[in-house]
Parts: sequence; C-alpha cells; structure tokens
Amino acid sequence: MPTIHVYAFERSLDKRRNLTKEITEVVSRNYNIDPNIVTVYFFDTPKDKTAHGGVLVSDEESPTN
Repeated sequence: MPTIHVYAFERSLDKRRNLTKEITEVVSRNYNIDPNIVTVYFFDTPKDKTAHGGVLVSDEESPTN
C-alpha cells in the first residue's frame, strides 16, 4: 500500500481534494495498482512555525499573500 505524506502550508479543502485525486491517479497508474490502496496524509505546517534563511515564513509574506 503506497503511503504519500504531504508537508505543506495549509491549503483549502478543495485544494487538498484536488491534490489527493491527482496524486492517487498518478501513483495508481504508474504502479499499476487499485487507487483504493493509495493513502495520502496531509501535514499542515503553520507559516509561523517554518523559517527559511533565518526568517519565519510568516514574516516574509507581503500583505497580498
């Protein structure tokens, strides 16, 4: 059973649904397996708990992001 872990900043439910569908399709097609055995886990990461180059991502964001 393939298990996919997605670590990313939180996205809308619709975006997670779409990504889940696409990941499942690609994995099941490439592995030639039933899509029902592909598992996708989402791990939402808050932007104030992630840093790049010593700066929190939440501090890098412009007001329009």
